[in-house]
Amino acid sequence: MLRAGLRAVRRAWHPLATVALLALAGCTAAREADAFRPLAVGEPVPAFAVPTLAGDTARVGEGRQPLTLVNVWATWCGPCREEFPELAALHAAYASRGLRVLAVSIDEDGAAQVRPFITERDVRFAVGLDPADAIRTRYFALGVPESWLVSADGCLLWRQVGAIPKGGAAARAAIERALGTAPMATGAAR
Repeated sequence: MLRAGLRAVRRAWHPLATVALLALAGCTAAREADAFRPLAVGEPVPAFAVPTLAGDTARVGEGRQPLTLVNVWATWCGPCREEFPELAALHAAYASRGLRVLAVSIDEDGAAQVRPFITERDVRFAVGLDPADAIRTRYFALGVPESWLVSADGCLLWRQVGAIPKGGAAARAAIERALGTAPMATGAAR
């Protein structure tokens, strides 16, 4: 009985139905591609809250928050690991002037995987845990590492796809502008 039913379905299935299904799938993919658009400088960022290794919750894009450099990273990512000294340098240079550095780990094992890495490097800035990798979806990240400078009122001021280069000239200039100590310019690092 089952075989007869399957034969009937195969006979009834028309090649045009296959073409129609493939076209529909293509349209859906095209719509999804149109929906994916990385955040642009000047746009409000999506509100995001993440638990930290310190046991509190760090919030971004929600109410008044400090000027925040959000960095998405993972312990398994080589460029992320190489970038950590630059994040530490930015924290050391600007924390006293109001910058919060928030490094959000997307490691699946959360604190168990991240804490040894952070302890070994004596990290002094906030480290968030996002094992579900929700931040990359909410912020339309293109990969890891990626960084966003978010104003106190939740607007994107600067974006860096890939690791912040040693010396972080573009990051420092964006932070200086946000702190009001450098001329304002438009655009983002890509």
